[in-house]
Amino acid sequence: MKSLKIYIISALAALPLVSCIEMMKEAGEAEIAEYIDVAFKVNAMTGFVDADGNGEQDPNFNTAGLNVRFVNYDENLVVEAVTNEKGIAIGKQLIPGNYTVSVSGGVENEGTTYYLNGSVQNTALTQTVTEEEAESGSSAGGYSIAIRPAPIGQICFKEIFYAGSPGYYFRNQFYEIYNNSDEVYYLDHLCFAQLEPSTATENLPDWPDEDGLNNYVYGCTVWQFPGTGKDYPLYPGESVIVAQEGANHTLNTTGTGVKALMDNSKVEFETWSGNEQRQNKDVPDLKYVFWSGRVNSLQWLTSVFGSAFCLYNPGRELEYNDNSYWVVGETMQHEVGYTTPYYARIPAEQIIDGVELIPTPNDLNMKRIPGFVDAGAASVGATYNNMSVCRKVVDHRADGTPIYQDTNNSTDDFEVMSEPKHRRNGEKIPSWSWSLNK
Repeated sequence: MKSLKIYIISALAALPLVSCIEMMKEAGEAEIAEYIDVAFKVNAMTGFVDADGNGEQDPNFNTAGLNVRFVNYDENLVVEAVTNEKGIAIGKQLIPGNYTVSVSGGVENEGTTYYLNGSVQNTALTQTVTEEEAESGSSAGGYSIAIRPAPIGQICFKEIFYAGSPGYYFRNQFYEIYNNSDEVYYLDHLCFAQLEPSTATENLPDWPDEDGLNNYVYGCTVWQFPGTGKDYPLYPGESVIVAQEGANHTLNTTGTGVKALMDNSKVEFETWSGNEQRQNKDVPDLKYVFWSGRVNSLQWLTSVFGSAFCLYNPGRELEYNDNSYWVVGETMQHEVGYTTPYYARIPAEQIIDGVELIPTPNDLNMKRIPGFVDAGAASVGATYNNMSVCRKVVDHRADGTPIYQDTNNSTDDFEVMSEPKHRRNGEKIPSWSWSLNK
């Protein structure tokens, strides 16, 4: 602060006396910014939330003990607080300005653990707000947020290898899905969706107001696991692996002669949809049930810069181009200002797990999915570096299989691995896997 004062005095000395007097007068009349305390309320939503954040709230839902962060990027200021029994947190001594307010944490409600993750961007906080004002205000008023509680899912994305290998080799991408619970989960009818935008970007789609806020996510590609109900059990500690191409990629070389490291020839499923020359006849194909028209139908290459994914279950078998199911405004939607392409309109209540991937850890402004699905994002930090992201192990079962961290915040839940690996922590193979008979 001393150097600043000296600079000002030096500058004044170089000006005419009248100018100096005027400047000093104006400085004396300038308002001094005072700190403000802002109360902010978290509302747990149970039904449809409109585009302004208003909807049906559950007043009996416990929202105490959640972490709230007030972030002013212009002032490089971060203030943290915790919600009280009314779901209100108070940001103390804030500098008036624009803030990103984020909420995260887990609560117990009627015997079930829920995560409440969400954020509001560029919120103008310019005056002190009392608890009473926050409690009576609406989400549109800037002093509250509507969050859809997300129960802990039985299954989750455990490891994702998306960035490719040196030499621009990307055919060895894979996705490992794990039963992190204590109960059997049946994969039958489970859908695996890549969400729009298909590549991480700051330019996010504008969806029709009729869809409201955080009621849906939108898929550009959707695959579905086979089965009629209980044909494909996934027991606690078991994982299933889906590969872009079910081949032994260690037999290939990249454009620079560097060998790709993954042998995906014995994964449970692959996702080649039409190119028979590239398919492994031994590896079963997942059935594709939706394409936005913007993805090459002969392969499923997800972005090496980072895509977003979710697992959901519509409760029935889906078919590609089934006009009785895929209906605009119901199960499909398009962006505002466009009539095509269409995207799969996935209801929030059907989502089991979601993961956001971004180019680098500093690109959180590229998040494209709601906070209740994933409050953060994971990243390997570069492309074609042969690295993957894997959930952090927090415990083990009696049989030695791992229990992974799953707080619906990929920034905290995942860590970067120096190289990808199937079932790296002793996960088990399901008994129906065709690979056990090879």
